[in-house]
Amino acid sequence: MAARKTFDVETFKKRCNNMIQHAPTQEARIAITILCEGVLMDTGNYKGFNYIAWREWGCEQWENDGRPDFPEKRKYFGDETLIYFY
Repeated sequence: MAARKTFDVETFKKRCNNMIQHAPTQEARIAITILCEGVLMDTGNYKGFNYIAWREWGCEQWENDGRPDFPEKRKYFGDETLIYFY
């Protein structure tokens, strides 16, 4: 029986965030997201996520537009498969 191996979850999360940002298709981003989210949940390291577009410009534009609520708020998220994990 092989010995159990460990790895640094923080490094894994950073790699996943980078891969999500540079993945060529939405399907690829969804697959990476499912894998990363599962590992983070299983190891007790899940701290949430945010949308890349929201982080870069959505919040400011949302504030300027009077902080609309759902469903109008969704347009500020951009491509909802472009996320990053905390």
